[in-house]
Amino acid sequence: MSYTVKLETFNGSVKTISLPSKGAVAQFISTYPTQLPVGVSVKVACDTLGISGTLRGTSTLVYSN
Repeated sequence: MSYTVKLETFNGSVKTISLPSKGAVAQFISTYPTQLPVGVSVKVACDTLGISGTLRGTSTLVYSN
């Protein structure tokens, strides 16, 4: 069984991701905010698991020379 996670931006763009297990969904939800810049939020839902909410970005840009 695979779990489909739906990501929706606040401007209406929708992406779906298929993940193999509940653990993979939990890991994705816990780590994805570190990939989003601060100030960026996406709606997330997994109907199979009854999960819905908003992920807020926590990543800050690091400049290197």
